[in-house]
Amino acid sequence: MLTRYQSAIMSLANRQVRPSLEARTLQNFVNLQLAYCLWGLVPGSISDEASPFNECSHAYLAATKLLLERLQRADDTRAKADALADQINLAMLEDATALEICSNSFEPFNTAQIIMPMWADMTFNPLGILLGCFIFGASAGGLAMARGGRRPARSAQ
Repeated sequence: MLTRYQSAIMSLANRQVRPSLEARTLQNFVNLQLAYCLWGLVPGSISDEASPFNECSHAYLAATKLLLERLQRADDTRAKADALADQINLAMLEDATALEICSNSFEPFNTAQIIMPMWADMTFNPLGILLGCFIFGASAGGLAMARGGRRPARSAQ
């Protein structure tokens, strides 16, 4: 559920007038962790517990939730953060699947430690293989298009 509201939480954090060091640290952790998790774009990274990106994704979601809690304590964002938290809680109650807990949801995280995707498991994950093929194809296509637009220089003879 937090993935739906993550941009709103981060936007609210960006609008803080005087952010605390803790809020900035959490915000930086979310941004770094999200980048390492390929911005949540890998299919099944949240819903599939066997995904190599599941633990990694839970780390940035847990940090996002904690950031929202910190925003609820700040004077300049309290009202908007409370309203956003209420909206998230209501959406979770309306969507029964949002109340299911993943095994990686219980693991603690530390903002001094980035959780990496389980790259070794990528070869056994069908979605990971599909992602790898897509990235390879897009790279090869981009190179072919870049080279196809150039013509060899003719000699002046």
